[in-house]
Amino acid sequence: MISIFGALLPVFGLVALGMVIDRIKMLPQGAALVLNQWVFKLSLPSLIFVSFAVKTPEELFRATYMAGSLLGMAVAFAAVYAAFRTFSRRSHAESGIWALLASFPNTSFLGLPILVSLFPGNDDAILASAISTVLLLPSLMFVTVLLEYQKARSANAATGHEVFRKVGVSMCKNPILLSTVAGVAVCALGIPVPRPLTALFQMISATTSSCSLVAIGMVLSAQIALRGNSASRVSKSRLVYVDIVKLIIQPAVTYLLLRLMGESGPWLAMGVILAGMPTGTIVYVLSENYTVCMSESSLTILTNTILSVLAIPLTIAALERLSAA
Repeated sequence: MISIFGALLPVFGLVALGMVIDRIKMLPQGAALVLNQWVFKLSLPSLIFVSFAVKTPEELFRATYMAGSLLGMAVAFAAVYAAFRTFSRRSHAESGIWALLASFPNTSFLGLPILVSLFPGNDDAILASAISTVLLLPSLMFVTVLLEYQKARSANAATGHEVFRKVGVSMCKNPILLSTVAGVAVCALGIPVPRPLTALFQMISATTSSCSLVAIGMVLSAQIALRGNSASRVSKSRLVYVDIVKLIIQPAVTYLLLRLMGESGPWLAMGVILAGMPTGTIVYVLSENYTVCMSESSLTILTNTILSVLAIPLTIAALERLSAA
C-alpha cells in the first residue's frame, strides 16, 4: 500500500498545488478555465490523435477492453438512471445528469496521469486512457439529447429533428471526437505521420497531465469555497448512493466484465482503475449550461473526488491481491 501511495503522490501533489494556487491567488482569475480549455481543446486531442495514429489497427482495436469498459459504464448509468426515475420521480433530464455523475469517470484529466505514474514507460497506459475517454461520448450524447428535449419542451419551440440537429452539430465540433476520427483514419489507412509532426503533437500532449491536475485542484478549491458560503439542500442518501456506484460498483462491475471477456494483465488493471476514477468535471459544465442539477453536480463531483484519494489506492490494492490469488 505504501508503494501505491508513493506512485500516486506526484499526481495528488499537483492537485494540492492547484488548490494552493487558487487559495493564494497566484494566477489571474479565470486561469483554471484557461487550463481546462487548453487541455480539452488542444493537448488532450493531440494526445488522442498521436496515440491512435502511430498504432497499427491490431494494436488499436482492443475489442474486449472496449466492450468491458463500455458495458461497465452502461451498468452504472442504467442503475442510477432507473433509480432516480422510479423512486425519486425525477425528470429524464435530471435522471440523466445523476446517471452521468455515477458513470462518467475522469479518464483524461485524472486517469491519464495516474496510469502514467502506475505504468511508467508503458505506452498502453496513454492508449487505454485515450480509448476510455472516447468511450464516454455515447453517454454524453444521450444525456445532451435529454437535456435538449427538456429545454425544447419548456420553451415549446424546437422539434425532435431540431434537437438531434443541434446535438449532432455540437458533437461534430467536439475536439475529442474530431481527434479520434482523424487518428483512427490515419491508423486504418496506414498513413505515416511525419516525424516532426509527431514530435509537435507529443510536445503539446505532454502538457496534458500537469495542466489538468493543477486545473482540477483550482476548481476543487473554488468549489469548496463556494460550498462553504452556501447552504446545501442535496439529499445525503442520494449523494452516498451515487458515490458508491461511481467509486465502488462501477470498477467492480468493470473488473467482472473484463475478466469474463478474457482480458488480463495491464489492460485489465487499467480498465478497472479508469472505471474507478471520480466523476469528470464536464458533467458539471453540462448541468450548468442547461441549469439542471447544478448544486447536486457540484457537490457530487467534489465529494467523490475527495473520496477518490482513498478509493483509488484501495482499488489498486484490491487488483494486486486478485492478481496474486
